[in-house]
Amino acid sequence: MSAKTVYDVIVVGSGASGGVAAYALALRGLKVLCLEAGPMIEPQRDFHNHKLPYKWPYRGKGKPGKYGSLPQGMEWKINEWTENLYTVLQNDPYALAPGAKFTWTRLRAVGGRTLLWGRESGRFGPLDFKPKSLQDGFGEDWPITYEDLAPYYDKVETLIGVAGGAEEVYNSPASKNIMPAFRPRCGEWLIKKGAAKLGIKAVSFPLAVLSKPYDNRLACHYCGACNFGCDTASRFSTLEVLFPKLQKMQNFTLRPNAAVYKVLVDNSTGKARGVSFIDTTNRQEYEVEGKAVVLGASMVESIRILFNSHTRDFPQGLANSSETLGRYLMEHVAFNSIEGFFPQLAGRPTTNDDGPGANSLYIPRYNYGKKSSKFLRGYRLTFETGCGMGPGPGANLPGFGSAYKKKIKELYPAGVTIDGYGEGLPFASNYVEIDPDGLTDRYGIPQVRFHTNAEYDHAFAMRDEMYGQMEEVLQASGAEILPYEKKNPYPLGSVTHEAGGARMGDDPKNSVLDQWNRCHDIKNLLVVDAACFTSHPEKSITLTIMALALRASEHLAEEIRLGNV
Repeated sequence: MSAKTVYDVIVVGSGASGGVAAYALALRGLKVLCLEAGPMIEPQRDFHNHKLPYKWPYRGKGKPGKYGSLPQGMEWKINEWTENLYTVLQNDPYALAPGAKFTWTRLRAVGGRTLLWGRESGRFGPLDFKPKSLQDGFGEDWPITYEDLAPYYDKVETLIGVAGGAEEVYNSPASKNIMPAFRPRCGEWLIKKGAAKLGIKAVSFPLAVLSKPYDNRLACHYCGACNFGCDTASRFSTLEVLFPKLQKMQNFTLRPNAAVYKVLVDNSTGKARGVSFIDTTNRQEYEVEGKAVVLGASMVESIRILFNSHTRDFPQGLANSSETLGRYLMEHVAFNSIEGFFPQLAGRPTTNDDGPGANSLYIPRYNYGKKSSKFLRGYRLTFETGCGMGPGPGANLPGFGSAYKKKIKELYPAGVTIDGYGEGLPFASNYVEIDPDGLTDRYGIPQVRFHTNAEYDHAFAMRDEMYGQMEEVLQASGAEILPYEKKNPYPLGSVTHEAGGARMGDDPKNSVLDQWNRCHDIKNLLVVDAACFTSHPEKSITLTIMALALRASEHLAEEIRLGNV
């Protein structure tokens, strides 16, 4: 009878955090098992990024009613291109407390949400890690500084490939390993010139998309369909970039279709000793053992696992002596975009403006030293222009017949939309718990209930200023603004940048994790996804997730080498 395998590290999740952690640990010779709740993805089979709307039965939108009632923010994610990847709410519901809203985007597959992410790859700045002490006294500081994380930003950018500019902007550090930026579209140049009139700088948008061949990957071929997958690995995903390297290593094992639901604890030592999971193909339960456990299953899933791992010593959730597990959930302040068009571009010949699937320029936060009396911190703006897959701004105007079609064609190359993200604040009142009414998922695992509200004074005040600033930028750029309705701030999770719930900190009494992403209560149990975030600046979070996961994993590998785990 063979001895039971004991891995050096068990990594839960295969996306931005889990995939990077597994790669960093295996690269250092550790015996690593990576557990992923979803199946292996075959890009040539499962991605449809070159399929145009008219080739789908329902023009890409899906059969009416097929996806059920989608929470706000999911209606633009789930469609005929992506329905085979996302988990649909009606098939696997979660609970909401009365009056609460939360949009939980679940993509269970090898590669996780890096399969369809937005690819924005900007760094957090020095002030973002010390918001309490260096900005306005609200919230908590991270237990690390920008200088602590900067070397890992360097390593991640080298690993994934980032295109953009090297221009430094205050508190928005540029990459040190940048490849050439993508060329802006005509409308983007107009926005840049218009913003400059207002003293506002527009700079290159950092994207994890290749502008030249790199690491045996092809450069972007400008199909503009990154949100539907990439069949040339030109945009980064762990599936296409890291797992081909990992699967060549003898010390690495991937087990897909493994839904982890519990961390196992050794009662004699108090350390994590492994995990329990359900094989989603046969519904059987299994246990695996490891010297350390790294949770990188995405924010909500990692928190759910910790809650479901409660013990006699931790009746309110594993590693929850601080009673902050699940609390201080955050998300960007976000709302609808403003749409318009440039009269000077109307009627020009149609050109292929698909580009790298995102804007090439953006406006980083610029209100440092100009604190508002109505809200804290600040925001950044992005804008999209040119000829894309949709019909453009004319399609939203009233009309019918040949004159209407002519108007659409005239405005098609002239369209512009502008929107932005503001810093979301951490409140203890925004939290998640295991549903007290006993809701379970399709595998019988206790499901979560959210108590979250994105409609607070700070968010409304920031929204109002952002609407005004977006209008001012468009007007300075010569654009005509189409009528729009001001929307309330979107629910937490709606832009897929949710964070917090197992935050890092120096004080075990008000945080779950230490500076190395280890649980204060259980040092061989780590959480490396966005649950670890202490604050949520206006930048997108994925690059920082990967840098934190890499830093924590390298430290863990060294601790194992020294015999401290």
